[in-house]
Amino acid sequence: MSNPRDLAWMERMPDPQRRRMHEGRHRADPRRVGSSIAIVGGLVFAWSYGTDAVSEAWLLALRIVAVALAALCVWRLFLAPAALGAPATPHRFAWLLYLGSVAAMLAAIAGGRALLTGVDATHAAGSWIAVCVGLHFIPFAWAFRERMLARLGRVVAAAGIVGLALALTLGEPWGELGAVVAGVAQLTVLAGWALARR
Repeated sequence: MSNPRDLAWMERMPDPQRRRMHEGRHRADPRRVGSSIAIVGGLVFAWSYGTDAVSEAWLLALRIVAVALAALCVWRLFLAPAALGAPATPHRFAWLLYLGSVAAMLAAIAGGRALLTGVDATHAAGSWIAVCVGLHFIPFAWAFRERMLARLGRVVAAAGIVGLALALTLGEPWGELGAVVAGVAQLTVLAGWALARR
């Protein structure tokens, strides 16, 4: 007999799997799957920027930290999965909010890059992308009722804003460094969430 608190998609699962999903122990929990995308995104920030502008020692240190945090997330979310608790019921328009947020992010990235190119500040593009990525997480918190996503969005956007401001006032390497730091910040928030006791 299904628990009335179960989501409709959980009710179609066999009892043992539904029980594991309701406890937040199932490896296919949507929060684990979604966080894997954010883990990859954090690594992309850390490894795609800073190649020429940032000093090699700083860049290497930040990338080592990023890889360590990503490994910690993968271990705690997939290899030795912690119980996350029952997934919340998403907002009825969750997927519409999700798609709208992604579309707005892509449009903002394109528009911002065009503006930065127009003022000869393409070196700030990495931090601008971090701002857009961070802000696009915030509606997810409401759509999927997961508070960590709001924290993730604020932290990543803040790192991007600082990098963008420094890049526009001081020039290189701040735009690229801001993007790398945003990636490390993203992975830090994810690792803290993965390790949190519930």
